[in-house]
Amino acid sequence: MKTIVCGVDGSPSARAAVRVAASVAAALGARLVTVHVLDRLSDAGPTAERVAANVLYDEAPDAQAEARGEVGDVAERLAAVARDEGALMIVLGARSRGRSRTSLRARCAAELSELTDVPVLIAPLQLVPAPALRQMTTFGEPR
Repeated sequence: MKTIVCGVDGSPSARAAVRVAASVAAALGARLVTVHVLDRLSDAGPTAERVAANVLYDEAPDAQAEARGEVGDVAERLAAVARDEGALMIVLGARSRGRSRTSLRARCAAELSELTDVPVLIAPLQLVPAPALRQMTTFGEPR
C-alpha cells in the first residue's frame, strides 16, 4: 500500500504537517505513518510512540494511519522508516519554536535529502483548524 511518512515532535508546525500529510494521504489513497524520534533512550516522559499517537489522533483522528516511535538520529530514523515502508513522501513541519529548533529542523530536512531519494515536503504552519480541514477535499478545495 502507498504510504506517507510524517515526522512529528508535538510542535505547532509538526501538528500542521500531520494535517497536510493526512490530506495528501487521503488524496492519494495512501496510509499515513507518523513518527516521533527520541535522540536517546529515556525512561522519563512519554514514549516516542505515544507522542506520535497523541499528535496523530489530535490532528487527524479519521486518517487511515499508524503512529511509530523510534530512537536515534532523527534524519536517519525517518529515512529508515520511509525506506522500510516504501514511502511516497516524507512530510515535516516548516518551523519550531526558537532559533535552535528551527535550525535543527532545517538540518534534518537537508540530511533527509542526502539520505533518501524519497521526496521531502516541508508543510507550512497552517492556521486552518483540523475540523475545517476535514470538510475539504484534496489540497483545500471545498467539497
